[in-house]
Amino acid sequence: MSGMTATRLRLPSPRTGTRSASPLDGEADDRPPSLLHRGLALLALLSLFQGTAAALRAQALGSRVLLLLLILLYGVMLLLAVLTFTVRRQRSLRRVDLAVLAVAVLRFAEFFAASAGRHTAVYQDDEGALVTLAAHALAGGGHVYGVHWPDFARQFQISTTPLMNGGYADSYGYPPLSVLLSAPLVRVLPAWVPVAGLFSSGAVVLAAVLMFRLLPVRLRPAATVLCFGFNYLLFYARNGYPVLLALPLLIIAVNQWTRTGTRGRLGRPGVVSAVCLGLAASAHQLTWFLVPFLLAGMLLARRGELDRPAALRVTARYAALALGAFLLVNLPFAVRDGAAWAGGVFSVLTQHATPQGLGPVDISYYLTSGSGDLGMYSTAALALLVGTFVAFLLFPRRLAPALAVLPWPAFYLSTRSTETYFVLLAPVWLVAYATCRSTDFDRLWQWRPRPLRDRRVRLALPALLALPALACLLAAVCSPVPLELRVTALTEGAPRDGVPTVAGIRVDLRNVSGHPLTPTFAVSNDSWLDTGWTVQAGPRMLAPGQSGSYRLQHRRVPMEASTKGHTYLRVLSDDPQTLTSAALPIG
Repeated sequence: MSGMTATRLRLPSPRTGTRSASPLDGEADDRPPSLLHRGLALLALLSLFQGTAAALRAQALGSRVLLLLLILLYGVMLLLAVLTFTVRRQRSLRRVDLAVLAVAVLRFAEFFAASAGRHTAVYQDDEGALVTLAAHALAGGGHVYGVHWPDFARQFQISTTPLMNGGYADSYGYPPLSVLLSAPLVRVLPAWVPVAGLFSSGAVVLAAVLMFRLLPVRLRPAATVLCFGFNYLLFYARNGYPVLLALPLLIIAVNQWTRTGTRGRLGRPGVVSAVCLGLAASAHQLTWFLVPFLLAGMLLARRGELDRPAALRVTARYAALALGAFLLVNLPFAVRDGAAWAGGVFSVLTQHATPQGLGPVDISYYLTSGSGDLGMYSTAALALLVGTFVAFLLFPRRLAPALAVLPWPAFYLSTRSTETYFVLLAPVWLVAYATCRSTDFDRLWQWRPRPLRDRRVRLALPALLALPALACLLAAVCSPVPLELRVTALTEGAPRDGVPTVAGIRVDLRNVSGHPLTPTFAVSNDSWLDTGWTVQAGPRMLAPGQSGSYRLQHRRVPMEASTKGHTYLRVLSDDPQTLTSAALPIG
């Protein structure tokens, strides 16, 4: 088997392979396909059947062109399923894989076209809407950062991200790459065209093509599975999530990352990788969390073959190129919008959004009556991220195969521990692992002072590194709620389909904490907060020990109560971030 001779820019061919002595490397074209390859090819094809039948029925009375295309694609998929098991050569199964990828792209385009139109909402979430508004502002010569669009939720008929202070995120809060791409088109194309969604969807297609070309032959069906086999990715792409613009850029950046800067030279492949990393950081803040791990991994890989000054020099050149690409995109906005640019790009870290997710924060949200210090969840997440990074530095040979996954488990502890932080960059995980030699991981430089040579110390270190995060987590969970809460009256509206509704609430609060609190109110009958409540009476702030009586009225139609459990009144405050909950005595 040949070694890894292809450079990062000259994409590796199936024969070159990427991981020495690995059973996943490409086989000779004339040999029979392996059972593993056939199984992955079948998995890729079956993943495309998910949702296709429902889409075909939905188009039965809609667009005839889309209906005929779906019927054709469905038949082609059935034919490819037969070919997956009947072709006799590796070369033929590679062509079947390529055909499956082509069908996946056409199916993806058809789904996108079916979800957009004159009589369809432009977006179903707030990310694409804010990108579009910022692009309009840029195209008209206005500012992108520091501008608020308080009416954008009604304009696009979408939900928003509620904040702990009672407001919601109504300004553009991402790096500017998506705005730069969208600005030339938002005033040219019809208003019903989701321009941000076009670019995000195109980025997913490009990511799939790059994966297919970069992965070893047997793993190429994974490009179809990870990019097109899960329908949730269509939702995020269709709604213009900026993070998806970073996906193909990060795939290039992490491809063969253990080989970047070999012999102390970046070369053209290394330069392209660094520039793509900088551009990815200009698309979404999630890239920022991967950057230190990638730079540290590159430094340790080069330190394994070079002396310390040479390894530092080549890593510094790579970092400087990435920073230069980032500044090339961001500097004009930083100069024009000033401090508003910094406030915008860091807003996802500082805006104090309300709790939501799949993590320990749900203990305070569902299982207890709240928490007097929700901010400690975010502190715990930061502590775990730092601990994970230190663990990577101490045990690089063990953790390097998971380099592209390591930043994300820390989000499990945050107040917004949504799955989008974890799964949207999954294609990057596979590329970062499968395009590197296993021997390269074994050659990473490891710092081994005398204490770390003791096996007992090495076994105890992970627990010690996780201890600060655990302490912060316990502080968040155990912090007593800051308010005594008593619902004194409830105004019920007319039942809706037999389900009770709530139109008004009267509640007494007493601040038992040592901090002045500005309460804001929401009601939840599931995991989402209904923030459409107006405070008609009650003090704006409660000093320590102060009590107040509040009268709340729903701004729109009465809210339905939960049909599966309790309906909760949620009282939030910002600075400090607190949550106090109580079940409403409905019925």
